[in-house]
Amino acid sequence: MPLSRHFYAVDEVQAALQYATTRTDRKETLFWCQEMILSGYVSEAISTLFEAWLWQKGAFCLSWLTSAWSTLSSEECSEHDILLAAYQLTSCERDHSLWSILALTAMDHPPERVTPKTPFLLSDEREQYMVRALFQGKAYSAWWMARQLDAGRVWVVLKEYLESQSVDASYLEALKGYDKLLGYQTNEYDTIVQCLAVLTACLTPIQRGKSNKPLPPAMDCLETLEEWVSCIGTKKRRIYSIPVMCLYGMTKRGHLKWSQNTLRSLNDIESDLIGSPCWEEELDGYIKMADGRIQWKSDDAREDWYETFFPDDIPDEWTKADKEKSHGDGILAPTETVTLLKYVRIHLSKKSRLAWNHHRMIHKFLEGKVWDHPSSIVTLFPSVTTNKNTLAPLRRRLRVDV
Repeated sequence: MPLSRHFYAVDEVQAALQYATTRTDRKETLFWCQEMILSGYVSEAISTLFEAWLWQKGAFCLSWLTSAWSTLSSEECSEHDILLAAYQLTSCERDHSLWSILALTAMDHPPERVTPKTPFLLSDEREQYMVRALFQGKAYSAWWMARQLDAGRVWVVLKEYLESQSVDASYLEALKGYDKLLGYQTNEYDTIVQCLAVLTACLTPIQRGKSNKPLPPAMDCLETLEEWVSCIGTKKRRIYSIPVMCLYGMTKRGHLKWSQNTLRSLNDIESDLIGSPCWEEELDGYIKMADGRIQWKSDDAREDWYETFFPDDIPDEWTKADKEKSHGDGILAPTETVTLLKYVRIHLSKKSRLAWNHHRMIHKFLEGKVWDHPSSIVTLFPSVTTNKNTLAPLRRRLRVDV
């Protein structure tokens, strides 16, 4: 695994950045974000922040999406813009409705019946059901019906519905263009992002107001950032340790047993510098490649390079405590394997405001499911069949006892 500017494993820096945003720890969030940027992983830093927002905040922090879209979706953005986006993300409310709705979909959970209450009438009964579900805040039912419509038509219905409620629907364009923040586009994420779009339309006016509340316009720890910049390239810059809780299912070390460790990466550091943008740039002129391996141009070149970039001794000579800030033992028991269930219990089992009281049922469904990535839940979706009785609005009669 390539190493960051200060010799953390890059996959662990990404995991730590996501994890720090969920703990609303602004300084640690900025630390990991800055480490990504210093290491040359600018696009990956933006992608990590977007994924953290998508899975951990989502519909309940739309102000972050609109802000990030305006500053980070172009081909050029500043370090300040990225750090500010990371800082702002920590102030957003955490919510796991997106994951819960996707998991219920994989379970083929039945939708709710809707009532005749509607903001407007449509000739297509499926679209009418979806609009009624949106209007009545029945998020799963709205998404269940959205899956039966053409994807392009879903975006049109969502826009028409939001505008009928006098809601600015411009953020839908940011969701449709999610690849400019995530960095890539897949069929799975097309589905996941559209699901989130449906959830955003189910917010109550109070929820929407909170979701669109203004974010902090500036960072209140600029002196700390300047202090960190002053010690770039030194061991002193390794301020934080990788949080063990962030490793499971997300990193190489998160797939290792207790009896295994990653210390070799520091004890034999040269092999893990290739592949890291910042280190490949710093090695230019000192090395040559032969049969896929690093070869120093001369012994003097190697000595000069180490003197320049290791002012505090080479990592091989660091103390155990210093090494364990970034490397160490695996986290799995001797017979344990990574499972989607445990990952969800660790990272995706907090409040789901649009899908109440389903965690226990979802956890039971996930037993035995092989780990891949949260987005892989989409591959478990069953085909949709429509029951005409479900489309018919539920009408209730008031019974008067005489």
